Amino acid sequence: MALGRSMSCTGAVALVLVITLCCANCGFSKTEWIVGGHKGWTFGVHGWENNKTFYPGDVLVFKYNPKMHNVVVVNKDESFFCRAGAVGDDIYTSGYDKLELSNQGPKMYAISSKFGDCEHGMRIEVPITTKMIH
Repeated sequence: MALGRSMSCTGAVALVLVITLCCANCGFSKTEWIVGGHKGWTFGVHGWENNKTFYPGDVLVFKYNPKMHNVVVVNKDESFFCRAGAVGDDIYTSGYDKLELSNQGPKMYAISSKFGDCEHGMRIEVPITTKMIH
């Protein structure tokens, strides 16, 4: 009788493990997006985000020359007027920044605050979808 219990317990553990692994691969994976594609975070990147679907947990990867540019997460008005500096703006300067999208709003806005960068298209407006279909 003890052998029967041991085998059924092992089978249950195996079944739970298989289900867990399947769920891990079914719609819960994070996508890493290289902002700007092969060109990276540079002039004219505005619009790169169009026709893409972004989810909470996805990661935006900003690749750029840190001596020339930066990444500042801003609000909608700051993005529209190409101005950074509000309290709470997150500034990144490494040249290889990974930012995970949250579900804190319908969109995430980022610009380069270096002189003239935003005005020359170094800004993005990323819509964040909350429906899990990927």
